Amino acid sequence: MKQCSGSILIAVTPAPGHVNPMLAIACYLRDRGYSIIFNTAEAFRRQVEAANLRFVPLKGLANFDYRRLDEAFPERKNFKPGPDLFAYDVKHIFGKTIPDQYRGMQQIMDENEIDLIFTDLTFAGAFPLLLGPREARPGVIGCGVTPVLLSSIDTSPFSPPDSSPAGRARNEQDNRQFQTMFQSVQDYMNQVLSDCGAPALPRFFLECFYTLPDQFLQFTAETFEYPRSDMPSSIAFVGPIPPQVSADFHQPQWWKDLDGSKPVVLVTQGTIANTDLTELIEPTLAALSAEDVVVVAVTAREPGAIAAPVPSNAIVTQFIPFSELLPKVDIFVTNGGYGAVNQALSHGVPVVVAGETEDKAWVAARVAWSGAGLDLRTSRPTPEQVRHAVGEVLSKGSYRTKACGLRRNFAQYNALDRVAGYVESFLGCEETLRGSTNVPQEERATI
Repeated sequence: MKQCSGSILIAVTPAPGHVNPMLAIACYLRDRGYSIIFNTAEAFRRQVEAANLRFVPLKGLANFDYRRLDEAFPERKNFKPGPDLFAYDVKHIFGKTIPDQYRGMQQIMDENEIDLIFTDLTFAGAFPLLLGPREARPGVIGCGVTPVLLSSIDTSPFSPPDSSPAGRARNEQDNRQFQTMFQSVQDYMNQVLSDCGAPALPRFFLECFYTLPDQFLQFTAETFEYPRSDMPSSIAFVGPIPPQVSADFHQPQWWKDLDGSKPVVLVTQGTIANTDLTELIEPTLAALSAEDVVVVAVTAREPGAIAAPVPSNAIVTQFIPFSELLPKVDIFVTNGGYGAVNQALSHGVPVVVAGETEDKAWVAARVAWSGAGLDLRTSRPTPEQVRHAVGEVLSKGSYRTKACGLRRNFAQYNALDRVAGYVESFLGCEETLRGSTNVPQEERATI
């Protein structure tokens, strides 16, 4: 069988939820013989180089530290979660960084022969490249690290899917309203692109994240996404990217407490929205302090970050590999990070979501729609709200049943193998592709 090889540039928006799955892909492709250049912010240099990958930092404003967003973008702290913060983030974190991202990509391509480019969903620095002549660039594969935000006749950003005549009429109106709300973002993005010598976006900016790349791979199971009868054929579901397993993991002393005698509740605020642990972790500890459960709170912060007293039934840890912990967990309480929620559902763990920032409200909506958990519709739930939600999920088996159904569906995917199949196709490894099961047969004709 023909051995496929080539040089791949992986360009990533500097956020853990974007870098981590792309890093797993980079390592997998590296181990299959591809030459990898990983292009993201300096904050991730150690992580990338520890994986024995070639690291190239982003340039200028694009090289920001996700842990200090309010320092890189000072006006951001003036916005509360909602449409205004979303618009600010798209304009400044994704739009304003386009010239520096694009400049860095161009320099890498000038200095190296690049055969294929991967970008995460929000790496808009690829837009000038994608809007130029196809023959002047390598193939580009976009990667979905958030819920699908592509408009459809069957759903809208404001509501779950409904393909009835009345539902489609509402969806059309809602999608039009959503695009009108963010017309200023569209205008801003087009001005930035014009300054880069690129034409205007042909569609609404969110649509272009999905439709401009030659292929778009969504990192979840199709059953965890709203069905769309008008989904472009260039978009494929490959399943969630599994986290890299650390060989250095050693079970902590408290691991023996997770013996199955009591329900285990895992709570985390992720790695970005964890500066204020009074949002979710502390209310959860207070809510469950008198319950017959074991609470594991993962802070991603230095020891002592929790100011409130830690109850006797709780364990607070800075980090623990979820792949090790989730098989022992009964409920996952989270602010809605897409990767973490997919990981929990991959283990059949029902989810309680309390999140409003970034894409988290859309993640929460999909959890509720799937029946595998609850959406608290706030990023600051009260202890009473958390206690009620956890009690409902524990007492009603339907949530666990739905989560286990998703687990079975997720298990049908081998995301990394499927990603490799698309790479083989792009790089012309026809002999490999014909003998490969990486890309489903019905998808091969669309590549």
